[in-house]
Amino acid sequence: MTVPMPDRLSDLQHAMRVIADAVEGLPAECRDLAGNALLNIAAEAVTQDVGCSEAGRTFARLGDLLSRGLQPPAQDAISLSGFDA
Repeated sequence: MTVPMPDRLSDLQHAMRVIADAVEGLPAECRDLAGNALLNIAAEAVTQDVGCSEAGRTFARLGDLLSRGLQPPAQDAISLSGFDA
């Protein structure tokens, strides 16, 4: 996997921290659903950004990582898209 450009990586890591902090601030009854909600939001956003075909390839790469037991780190960004290269 390629590593995102430094500025983009920094921006991505900042966005991830802001989102993680926001999830922690949710009411307890919402926190349990946050992962699923974020996945749906992410799928829609990625599809809007790159289209269905590229979004499918991106999520397939994520699925491949997960099926191999490689959980993406919560604090570090991993590149799943050629657009991050």
